[in-house]
Amino acid sequence: MTSASLPLESKELLEQQYLRCRPGYEGVMNTLVRDLRSSLAEEGLSVTLRHRIKQFPSWYAKVLRNAAAVGDAKTDRVLITDVLGIRIVCPFLEEVELVSGLLEQLYTIHEFEKKGADYPAYHFGYESVHFLIRLPGEYLSETALPEDFKKNPFCEVQVRTILQEAWAEVEHELVYKSDFSPLDEPLKRKLAALNANLTLSDIMFQEIRDYQKELHTALRQRRTDFYNRLRQETGEGSILKESADPSDILAHARDTVDDLLLKGLLLHNAGRFQEAVAIYTTILERDVRKDIQSVILTHRGMAYFSGGMSAEALEDFNRAVELDPLYTKARYYRAVHSRTVGDFQAAFRDLEECLRLAPFDPEFLTARAETFASEGNPKAARDDCMAVLRLEPAFKPALRLLKELESPGFF
Repeated sequence: MTSASLPLESKELLEQQYLRCRPGYEGVMNTLVRDLRSSLAEEGLSVTLRHRIKQFPSWYAKVLRNAAAVGDAKTDRVLITDVLGIRIVCPFLEEVELVSGLLEQLYTIHEFEKKGADYPAYHFGYESVHFLIRLPGEYLSETALPEDFKKNPFCEVQVRTILQEAWAEVEHELVYKSDFSPLDEPLKRKLAALNANLTLSDIMFQEIRDYQKELHTALRQRRTDFYNRLRQETGEGSILKESADPSDILAHARDTVDDLLLKGLLLHNAGRFQEAVAIYTTILERDVRKDIQSVILTHRGMAYFSGGMSAEALEDFNRAVELDPLYTKARYYRAVHSRTVGDFQAAFRDLEECLRLAPFDPEFLTARAETFASEGNPKAARDDCMAVLRLEPAFKPALRLLKELESPGFF
């Protein structure tokens, strides 16, 4: 917080005082931005962070506005709390909540306001989350800082989505900086409609992202089930974990290809392989593109394999590769199937093609290492494991295989 005493001194004198303090503000801002960027990165938040220090003309204009608003209030100072300002722009609504929670963990919140929260349902306008955070004492070592800032070291932080940012910028140009603000109802309705579309877009983007997360979670679990079956086939034991009950999601699934796929994956993950196969077959009976057919056939092949139907699985993998030769996942799972039945030459052919298309994929390299190990070539298997760990030092499948290779009596 900064302040100006009343009655106001001359503009020239205030500018001199303000500019003397600016290096101190810059030092505080640099430290704050560095620490905040680091904290956001640690949480895996991919956001845009912008910062500014008020220029003197903006600061002085606010001083004049606040001084005029003081009126008969018994005060001898005009307070300005937003000399330092940070804006965090998030791709999705979800990040707004996550960033807000992080700010509450890191700093003392002096003020909080959710702009637009009190709008009626039919009104659309500027939306944003505003914080006034109090900075910790270690930020205040700069000698150029004024005493009133050291006593109350505040920074305003705004958190909003990309679309909320776009609306704020456009609204600022069209309404607040314009000599003519729209007065007639048709223009006002156009502005409201534009903002309503942006608000709806934010909601829809978040819904699509939530759906994708759910789908990706189901995909990861389906792969775990596939490898559980593989371990059973190769006598390595099972690490099967009980899947969550998919009943609620299944009950609300629609008849779209995406929802049917999610339904099939959830049934697959729950160990209901025949039902999953039936859902995948329903999708394949529709008029879908060849690349989509290849994806669904690969899923169905994995369900067949997990259900102990090896021949049907291989048939689906073959058909998936035929429909889309560039779909590496189909080749990859066919290679794993070939390794399981002891057809190492077929497994290597598919894996070499996968690595030709994606030479640095750790999963493909590890699969080749596993095939070398199964074939009885520990040196080649170790070489591939080391290649994986140079790319991804924490890649668990490669670490696990390397440990097995180095254990006594593995071969």
